[in-house]
Parts: sequence; C-alpha cells; structure tokens
Amino acid sequence: MKHTRSAVDEAIEWTACMRSGEVMADEQKAFDAWFANPTNAQAWEKVQIHLEATFPPLLRGSDSQVRRVLQTPDLQRRRLLRGALVFGGVGIGATLIGRQSTLFSTIGADLRTATAQRGDFNLSDGSKLRLDARSAVDINFTDSERSLLLRAGKLIIEVSDDPRPFVVQTSHGFARGAGARFMVSLQGDSTHVWGMRSSLCIGRLNDRCSALQSGEGARLDSKGITPLAANRKGESSWESGKLSVDDWALGEVIEALQPYRRGVIRISTAAARLRVSGLFSLDNSERALNSLEQILPVRIEQYLGFWTQIELLG
Repeated sequence: MKHTRSAVDEAIEWTACMRSGEVMADEQKAFDAWFANPTNAQAWEKVQIHLEATFPPLLRGSDSQVRRVLQTPDLQRRRLLRGALVFGGVGIGATLIGRQSTLFSTIGADLRTATAQRGDFNLSDGSKLRLDARSAVDINFTDSERSLLLRAGKLIIEVSDDPRPFVVQTSHGFARGAGARFMVSLQGDSTHVWGMRSSLCIGRLNDRCSALQSGEGARLDSKGITPLAANRKGESSWESGKLSVDDWALGEVIEALQPYRRGVIRISTAAARLRVSGLFSLDNSERALNSLEQILPVRIEQYLGFWTQIELLG
C-alpha cells in the first residue's frame, strides 16, 4: 500500500481487498501492519460505518445477492467495491452521486417525496406546492408570515393571495413573493431560484433583498448573488417529468437524474465535463442513460441493480 494518500483512501483500498474473497497471506500481513497505526484504525472504522449505513446488504444476510457476488474471487468485484466506498469527495478522479446526501436531511420533514416520486400539495393558505423527487420541506405559517424551509431537493410554489408575505428559505438565503410562482432548488453549495410569474425578492441570510423578475434566475451562495445564464432555464423542466438541458455539463445532468434512480451513480471527472444538450425523460431514467450513451463518448456499466459507473471512452 502506498502512503501518499490519506488514511481514509487507504482504508477504502483495504476494505475492497479484505472483502473481495481473495485475500493473500502477504496482503493479510500488510493489512495487520497498516491497521496497527491508530490513525489508520480510525479511518478503517469510519469506512466500515459508512459501508454499513449505505450498503447494508453487503454485510447482512447470508443469502444477499450483493454479498455473494462481491465476495466471489474476481478482481472486477474488488474494483466495484472500491468504487462503492468512495464517498464525500474522497477518491481520485470521480464523483459519487447517491442517496446518502439527502437521506438524513429528509427525515422528519413536514412534507417529502421518495425516489422517482414528484408530489403535489395544497397548503392551508391555498398555495400550491410541487416537490421534485427526493425533496423535503418544513412548513411554518404564523399570523404574520408564511414560510417554507427547503431541506433537500427542489420545489415550485404557486403563492396564493394573502396579506402575509410568503418566504422560501434554504441554508443559503431566501426567496419572497406575493401572488408569485417560482422555483427554488438546492444545488450542493448553492441555491438556485427561478422566477416563473411575477417578481420576487431574493437575498442571502441576513442580507438585503434584491429583485428577481419573471423569467430570470439567480444563484445564492457564500460569495453573493449571481444571475443564472439563459441556458439554465431548463432547471424547472422536472415539473413535467422531463429534463431539458442546453449545453450543460454531463455531471449536472446525472445529478438531476439521480433522484429518479435507486442506488448510486459514479461518474469520472473526465466524463462529468462533457457538454450535453437535449430533452431526457426523468420518469424513465434507464432510457435517459441509454440516450446519453448513444450521443456521448462514454461507457455506462450497471451492477446488481444499484450501482452505475460512467466512464469516458478512450
């Protein structure tokens, strides 16, 4: 084992090795020496906890198909498990997209949707709320204000006429409108807002309000408020079960597809940079992936019904 990487990276490699079903005597000896270092032992425990939480079939049940396949003596299976353990930005040259990023943020929410499920809700004030797949919100209506907290995913709100202001909040800022229709989406380290009818007031937390007109979009993050380019207007197309993209990065397309697909998608950094334009089905993610493989120089491999690997050809 090389020691130029972090202890977690090494723990991922050792986990793939020790669970591959083909551990050699010299590998066992090297692992014991590596594990004797307290820092390495802590990293090992961290990876095992993540494995237990994210892929419980790997560790439970002697009849588990996943467990049987991954423990066959096959180097391909070792590679698959190594990939499955890359999480939270750990790993070289790849992005892991999966359910764990939203799992805990949706638990206990007032309203939420599951994988591949959009939801329509009529709020007590007469406003109409639509949630994208794997989205969650909390509701807080008082005598002076109507407020939604978007915990995960995306929403489109059609605000009813009411003297109380209507505010959608995220960890990055807020959007406020009266009689308006607008979209708010969490995008990792930022929030995107699109005005769909009437003007809005948007701002970062504890910051002054800026106007956003119908048809305009803005990004809210730690650096400020930035207008979104016109080619991003398709961000609200999920409302009709489609994904309309105009010169997007493939990584962004895959992130939009993930809430409609069970399991985990891993895309290489090189593949994620490819540019894509087109109209894709969210409700048939398999067809969408097939279309992407036909129009782009990528190879898409699927394993065991829960793991999808996307690599650049060549």
